[in-house]
Amino acid sequence: MSAGNLFLPALGATGLVLSCAILLATANRDRQELATAEAAIVTSETRIEDFKSRVERLEGELEAARAEVADLRAAAEAGDEAPAEGEEVAALPETVTPVTPSTPGQGNVENGKKLFAECSGCHKIGAGAENGIGPHLNLLFGRKAASVTDFRYSDSLIRAASNGLEWHADTLSDYIEDPRTFASGTRMSYDGMKDAADRRDLLAFLRTYSDNPADIPEADPTAVGTDHTVDPEILTLVGDAEYGEYLSSECTTCHQASGGDDGIPSIVLWPEEDFVTAMHAYRDKVRPNQVMQLIAGRLSNEEIAALAAYFKDLEE
Repeated sequence: MSAGNLFLPALGATGLVLSCAILLATANRDRQELATAEAAIVTSETRIEDFKSRVERLEGELEAARAEVADLRAAAEAGDEAPAEGEEVAALPETVTPVTPSTPGQGNVENGKKLFAECSGCHKIGAGAENGIGPHLNLLFGRKAASVTDFRYSDSLIRAASNGLEWHADTLSDYIEDPRTFASGTRMSYDGMKDAADRRDLLAFLRTYSDNPADIPEADPTAVGTDHTVDPEILTLVGDAEYGEYLSSECTTCHQASGGDDGIPSIVLWPEEDFVTAMHAYRDKVRPNQVMQLIAGRLSNEEIAALAAYFKDLEE
């Protein structure tokens, strides 16, 4: 008891009243502090339950994704999807003569021939064409990705091929538009052809070097490019890097947080816009990896933005 409280009884009834008032005020203050503490505990418990629910959901999704990965790996090892080692594409005719498509709206072959100048430093086409910096482009339509013999492809295209990627007008258009977004890690040092009409013309030119260009059905169109775009409002979302770190465990099950590339491409230090665009390409099934399509399809726009914000600055 303080000296002040020892003195109060000496004041008689007045001191007793003051002592009671002090004790009552102290008790009220303690009650308020207790109520505040209890409210904080309730809030914390609610947040804990919320995080537990999220963890349970993510663990369930992670198990499903792991099962998908296991199935795909088993299929690939069995040879169901991956191109067989040493597999050759259709035999190249001794003479490949361009045939101008007659279907209206397929693209301007002559303009496509001019545009091919952007590609000719690495790729050859026509009679006697051989692999150079890039593979030859004869008989390209309908060809499995990464299947030209005697050419060393990047790991990213080999992985895409194992997931069933074939070269048709739509996939070629997406790849030519932005090679690095389509296949991160590709060695194709080309910034991309952004104009859809130019891509249409280029594909019309490449198509003339197919085995039977007139027989390629319009379901395999060169007339219509498939542009992958992301709503500008989505690209302006500011991601929460801390939330991205919380979500990242599903990513780092396969991708190395160190930035290493051991069979799976690195996603560390990507620009946020590239990360978001790539995830939406998986969501829209422009990129062919089935596991990534599944994962991206479950993420909200905000969660994708959060992951992009986390990985853009992540360093070993």
